[in-house]
Amino acid sequence: MKKLFISSGAVLSLMLLGGCSTAEPGSPEAQALALQKIEEQKVERAEQIVSDIPSWCNELPKSDMALYACGRGNSSSMNIAVTRATLDAKRKLADPIDSEISARMDDFLEAIGTGDNEEILQKTEQVTKNVITEAKLKGYREIEAETQSIGSKFQHYVLLEYPIGPANKALLDQIKKDEVLRTQEAFDDAMAELEAEINKKKSQ
Repeated sequence: MKKLFISSGAVLSLMLLGGCSTAEPGSPEAQALALQKIEEQKVERAEQIVSDIPSWCNELPKSDMALYACGRGNSSSMNIAVTRATLDAKRKLADPIDSEISARMDDFLEAIGTGDNEEILQKTEQVTKNVITEAKLKGYREIEAETQSIGSKFQHYVLLEYPIGPANKALLDQIKKDEVLRTQEAFDDAMAELEAEINKKKSQ
């Protein structure tokens, strides 16, 4: 004699299907149906978000002259969705900006050959932090934006561009102003080398 095994999940589904038209408000069946509907709506919204992501957000532009980041924000308020997307993009830009400026300062330190000098290391760290803080506050621009309606909420996408040039120029200007760094023997040669590297990027 064969035995028939039915999983508890299958039993629940059969119960829900069978009780769709007869479930009493407030009953366990009605509550289960309501939860199932909520989950189905969540899946549908997630699938719609994935399928509707703008192509420029999935494949960011590439350039030697700028950094790019796509931000995403979701809210029942369109203004809040826009703000969240912009903040998301700015956070994504932060690490590459840090890396770009830090790499330029490393080039400078290597060029002046004083990487073991504690005073120089302290000054370069201070200069780098100041420039990074300044660079994060300005210089980016919005080049793409799109708002979508997903159910009762807004899904906003924004593409930000941050030119590398302004950050590097700010770093060069700050180095030139610093008295400790200017007193190094190889300062002029190091500055020329650093400026040449930055100009090379601009011309590419």
